[in-house]
Amino acid sequence: MNIFNTDLVRPVGLVLGGLALFIYGINQMSDGLKSIAGSRIREYIEKYTSNLFMAVLVGTIITGVLQSSTAVTVISISLVRAGLMRLEQAIGITIGANIGTCFTSIMIGLNIEQFAYYIIFAGIVLMLLAKKKKITYLGRVLLGFGFIFAGLEIMGDQLVQVADQAWFNDAMQVLGKNPWLALLGGTIATAALQSSTAVIGIVQKLYTTGAIAPVAGVAFIFGSNVGTTLTAIIAGAGGSVSSKRAAWFHAVYNIAGALLGMLILTPFVYFTNWVNDALSGNAEMWIAQAHFIFNVGSTLLIFPFVNQSVKLLKLLIPGDDRQGAKIETIDELDYSLITTFPAAALEVAKKNTIRMGRNVLEIVKVSRTYLETKNSEDYDEVQEIESIVNKYDTNLSKYLLKIVQQQTLAKDQTTEYSKNFLIVKNLERMSDLCVNLSEFYKMVYDEKEYFSTDALEELGKIYDLIETMIPEVLDIYENENADTLLAEVNKKEKMINELEDEFRERHFVRMCNEECPKQIAASVFVDILSNLERIGDHSLNIANNTVNLNKNHEDKYLEVAAAS
Repeated sequence: MNIFNTDLVRPVGLVLGGLALFIYGINQMSDGLKSIAGSRIREYIEKYTSNLFMAVLVGTIITGVLQSSTAVTVISISLVRAGLMRLEQAIGITIGANIGTCFTSIMIGLNIEQFAYYIIFAGIVLMLLAKKKKITYLGRVLLGFGFIFAGLEIMGDQLVQVADQAWFNDAMQVLGKNPWLALLGGTIATAALQSSTAVIGIVQKLYTTGAIAPVAGVAFIFGSNVGTTLTAIIAGAGGSVSSKRAAWFHAVYNIAGALLGMLILTPFVYFTNWVNDALSGNAEMWIAQAHFIFNVGSTLLIFPFVNQSVKLLKLLIPGDDRQGAKIETIDELDYSLITTFPAAALEVAKKNTIRMGRNVLEIVKVSRTYLETKNSEDYDEVQEIESIVNKYDTNLSKYLLKIVQQQTLAKDQTTEYSKNFLIVKNLERMSDLCVNLSEFYKMVYDEKEYFSTDALEELGKIYDLIETMIPEVLDIYENENADTLLAEVNKKEKMINELEDEFRERHFVRMCNEECPKQIAASVFVDILSNLERIGDHSLNIANNTVNLNKNHEDKYLEVAAAS
């Protein structure tokens, strides 16, 4: 067979181009939706998965929207790793994610591609003319959505020509007679493309040409579910015990479902035929229905046995999770108090600001742990705590600004608002600095470098001071006992400044004496000292803000922000 004849080269090239456009469209639509929703995707997953049914529903909806079961599963595994989600919740999301992947195949079955270029045009117009970012992101979503179906149309037109080739027909006949090979092919293709949606789309187009037998089409569907498990396993590897269990449930659930499906392959095909005839569906819808029936059926089978699955996972993957950071999520802020009882609203804000402060203390400790252990799990935990602190910052800032807009606030209440606002901003900045520190450490460890014993001891001394300062400044804010603690906080902040100067000089001496052979570690050490010193500055700011707003150590611009 001469694969370079013009009758074959052009159709195959267009099929590959259509596939590329299809996958690009999925990525564009997913990225656009993530930009619109932002961190709320993670928040929705965390918040609305209190029971198994809700976890399945959330997994289905978010996967249907993002068109990425892998992304949703990896997010849930990261939340398990951080201790913000139970294993049972992650399992529910995994189950729902499989159902959510059916969305695009159903759209394909409805022949949406005839509108593909209109959708692309609408997306381009929005992106070019929009003045607001969210409208631009919406245009990106439409553009991606249109590319998905434009790519499918290109593939469909050319697959007809490819399907006429004798070698292709021979290959499809082999798969029709050996559906286990089709299962393997679906698994490999999905693992390679990292998109079960793309594989299902190709199968739908092949099925319309008559080139692929029903049993082979269904086996490809089963294989696409297995192929999605690779990224989840990678995400769980090296994580906590619970995250490994969540990742392996995703793999075992999909593999077991595929094997069970293969055992009842012929009855499954007959049942899909019956459903498709009843709904007067076309060939593409036949594959979409097979995909949907299989995933819903798998869900119904596993749903009653989730608790038993958790017990089995704990038996197969023994061990206890390490004691992670004590992360505290924010309370619901009662906006009705703002108009009816502003003083109570300020107390609610204060209580949550103190909880935010305790999270900042945890992120400081975890960044230090990462410095000492080089464990990537500690790095991930820093990122998780940072996302929680940012949530505090956003919600408390909005809440406090609503409070200050009330015309009935007394002078002392206005002062309390200003104090609280400034403290929130200082805490958020301290968290950012901890992220900076973890990034510096990661730069060193990624290059297989390390810090010298002297450097670790020096950084440890500053960490010791910071870790005792933060509880003291929170105590000053919560209990207003500055008389006993403010002098101590000032003393420690001064000590941090002196240590920074001393350790910087020592570091330069070590470099001159060629005692710092590790280039990256040597280059970032001064930056690390600077970030630690700034955490001390912001800690002192909190204490001074509590006692007297005019004693702010730095960041005077925050007072302007608070008054705006």
